[in-house]
Amino acid sequence: MATINYDRLQGKLNILADAAKYDVSCSSSAGTRKNQGGGLGDASATGICHSYTEDGRCVSLLKILLTNHCIYDCAYCTSRKSNDTPRAAFSVEEVVDLTMQFYRRNYIEGLFLSSGIFKSGDYTMERLVEVAKILRTRERFNGYIHLKTIPGASKELLLEAGLYADRLSVNIEIPTKSGLALLAPEKSHDELKAPMETVKEEIITIRESRKTHKKAPKFTPAGQTSQMIVGASNETDLQVIQLSSHFYKQYDLKR
Repeated sequence: MATINYDRLQGKLNILADAAKYDVSCSSSAGTRKNQGGGLGDASATGICHSYTEDGRCVSLLKILLTNHCIYDCAYCTSRKSNDTPRAAFSVEEVVDLTMQFYRRNYIEGLFLSSGIFKSGDYTMERLVEVAKILRTRERFNGYIHLKTIPGASKELLLEAGLYADRLSVNIEIPTKSGLALLAPEKSHDELKAPMETVKEEIITIRESRKTHKKAPKFTPAGQTSQMIVGASNETDLQVIQLSSHFYKQYDLKR
């Protein structure tokens, strides 16, 4: 393993934890209380958020992006390629090290990992999967892992991701096709829905398999989630509600 420069890592963490705050597919606190040198604890925005497991437990998650570099220029995204913002990228080993260091210090109980898309969907998704795989197999990490699936990533990578992550998610982003075409013309609803369909089908397949084969592998046991931006285009409240209802029924979303 490469030696990690912790001063540089802190700089990356500041950028990539801040960039991850816009993804609300896990609940997050909004505390800003800082420790000024006395007492215990710190509630400033350091990239730790809170989510809830299937049995109702509240868990603290390290919430970061792998990178905020992105090949897309979606008008609503702070990581869009035309935005003048500081850029950073973690290596796979840096994310693994951060997760284990935070976990050993009892700061977190899991990881929420998303990413801008750099080079391609497969290139990015491969690195997200590698983080989860190393945590599970080499580090024997049994905490909660939530991975974002990347539009355009191969079915094979999505299926591998579900073997290591507790939950997967992909953002539908804008409720209407016309709104998405206006604000993110490089993307399409069909491309965004494809990972959801893959995950849903595999969840059903594994669920049926486990009825007869108890040792069948688990696949994203906490299910999948999504989120959309409301108000950026001209969709009506009714359209938002109808789409939400459709996605809950069609893809068995948890949130």
